[in-house]
Amino acid sequence: MDGKVLDELLLKERLIYVKLSEFEDLTRQLGEALDRRDEVSVQMLLNMRGEPANRMQEVDQQVRHRILELPEDDAIRAREILEGGEQRGPEEGALCGQVLQNRRLLERCRTLDKQLSMRMGGPRSFYTKFR
Repeated sequence: MDGKVLDELLLKERLIYVKLSEFEDLTRQLGEALDRRDEVSVQMLLNMRGEPANRMQEVDQQVRHRILELPEDDAIRAREILEGGEQRGPEEGALCGQVLQNRRLLERCRTLDKQLSMRMGGPRSFYTKFR
């Protein structure tokens, strides 16, 4: 896979990281609003979390589309990297590192979201339904 494709994918992964960071920050603020029992802020923050989530989905679709445009071997390798595959050469280092960083942040977001959902929804929480 050439350097241009790796750079494109890295740029998209960095954008996903920025949006994940925004989502995490809004989720933390949501937890603080819940602690204060500030219903207006809770509703506002719930609505605001949709923007970074939607943008991440758009970027993910762009990445998927770009992968479909690649030659088969490059597409397979790109998918492996984006799914957390091991680095095979120094040129893949930055992308593999960013993917790993995104995965860690996503897991933190999931954990935080689950905690808040359980607090807000209790037995009606999304996470309770899928245990």
